[in-house]
Amino acid sequence: MNGIFRFRFILLLVFITAFCSYAYELVLANVLSVLWGNVVQQYTVTTGIYIASMGAGAYFTPVRLNAKKVFIWIEVTLAALAIVSPLLFVYSDVHLKSISPAVCYALIVSIGFLSGMELPLLLRILDSDSATGDRTEKALFADYFGMFIAGLLFALFLNRQFGSLQVNLFLALANLGLAWICGLVWGFHDKHLRKFEVPLVSVIFLVVTWAVIQNLIIYEEQIARWIIVN
Repeated sequence: MNGIFRFRFILLLVFITAFCSYAYELVLANVLSVLWGNVVQQYTVTTGIYIASMGAGAYFTPVRLNAKKVFIWIEVTLAALAIVSPLLFVYSDVHLKSISPAVCYALIVSIGFLSGMELPLLLRILDSDSATGDRTEKALFADYFGMFIAGLLFALFLNRQFGSLQVNLFLALANLGLAWICGLVWGFHDKHLRKFEVPLVSVIFLVVTWAVIQNLIIYEEQIARWIIVN
């Protein structure tokens, strides 16, 4: 992979991860506002917790591990958390009232923490390419621009057209797709990724995609049923 293509590929990853990260925040805040009311409070508190968690994730990003492997598995973990979070939000609010806030905020912290690791890891992956001196500035621009587009699309189109739950599942599949694509691209030059991450993530991506498509209606109906019971 030549330097220019590598740089553009990383910028694309930065944009997509920032888009997904900010959209997750909006989805989680929207679900909490449905459960607990007070839209302004839920969006404000969720945003504050999420941003603080991202900062902690960036600070504690592992520096001695293989950045590519860590990034791939962070995307897989984020996808899993995204799928189960709305279910756990509503389930805890219905059946675990006393600890529901702790459960919900712990999930928000977890997603924010992992999301905060994405940009530092991608910058580390890019760091060896000395041909692009302004790479950090462009990566930060792609990160902020991705969040801007996510907020715009979520408010004006995605939430209205699909609803928060479907958007959440689409984001989860996007994270899994990124993990799979990164494994394929980076696997050409890394035999360890080729032997382990690529086949395993490929299986996870196919199985989860199939499960989401097959159970999308059941997923939404179950959450709606718990909300009505509540």
